Amino acid sequence: MLSPYRQTLRTLTRITPAVVGIVLIGVFGLLLEHAVSGRQESASQNVRLAEGQYKVYKQTNAGGIGPFATGVFNFTESWSLSRAPDGSLEVEGKRDYESPSDEPHDNKFAVHLSSDFRVLNLREFRKLRWKPDSGPLGCEFLPKRLVCTSGVDPDKNTLLDLPLKDTYGLLWPISAFSLSHITHFVGRGPMSTIRVQMLSIDEPSVENPFSASVLDGHLKYLGSESITIADRKWKADKFELAVPLHMPFLIWTSSSGLLLDFAEEDNHGRQLEQGMKLVRYQQWLDY
Repeated sequence: MLSPYRQTLRTLTRITPAVVGIVLIGVFGLLLEHAVSGRQESASQNVRLAEGQYKVYKQTNAGGIGPFATGVFNFTESWSLSRAPDGSLEVEGKRDYESPSDEPHDNKFAVHLSSDFRVLNLREFRKLRWKPDSGPLGCEFLPKRLVCTSGVDPDKNTLLDLPLKDTYGLLWPISAFSLSHITHFVGRGPMSTIRVQMLSIDEPSVENPFSASVLDGHLKYLGSESITIADRKWKADKFELAVPLHMPFLIWTSSSGLLLDFAEEDNHGRQLEQGMKLVRYQQWLDY
């Protein structure tokens, strides 16, 4: 007769292969479930691509930038770029500036871009000057139409619904991604030119808290050239933007459409040392 100890040992020995098999299947199932969950979670998250900073530069320290009396001083725009699961691109950033010169501001902003770097919509997380109860300011770049709202319910808070004829973008407030947006519509042939409409947005008064003026102009492709910006060498596309009431502007973009430099030009075609350029840039993945 077997002792209780030996009987238990024999029983354990007999059932161990089955137990091991069940345990292994269970462990494998848990690992597979974790791997699938990890892939799904990764697929639902944005992929970080690059980050950078733009800075306005001027020949002298006298006066601010912008078409309005208060002016904007010491403007910088820091941002990060990521790819969404649907292939579109998303920018999140912050603008720091003074307006007037002794009044600091910092506004967060977001830009939704198509996969080829065209602006779909812009959002700035601030209140309107004359509407303290307003919410984030958002503008949808629709075909031949710009719609701007401020508030949670766009249907009740439409500020602007503006039909437009041609390729359009923002001249003011200054927006690096809107400036590069217009360059995607011009051909890359020698001296290719398109008509553009550039908008200046203002907040003039309580009675008229939000308005836009439209300047009809032209955007010309000038060719490609090698430049050094943000301590990197770039093969850049170069453009000239001409609109009424302003000196001509020169625009340089990277091959993917990122704005590199935006500078004023005098009437003799010479570049002036004032504009906005990329001063810091780091990239992790291609886009």
